[in-house]
Amino acid sequence: MAENLLTIAQVCERVSMSASHVRKRIKLGKFPAATHRLSTRMVRWSESSINEWIEKTHE
Repeated sequence: MAENLLTIAQVCERVSMSASHVRKRIKLGKFPAATHRLSTRMVRWSESSINEWIEKTHE
């Protein structure tokens, strides 16, 4: 089964944060970095990494 890949917009919607807030948290090591780099300006997150982060932060 193929892994779903999420755009920054989809990630932001899932976690209710702005893109700039997500990027700041990534720099601080408090949010998972993108798992796939498709080009220099196009990155994607695996759906499972975002789901794991959501579960971990809502314990």
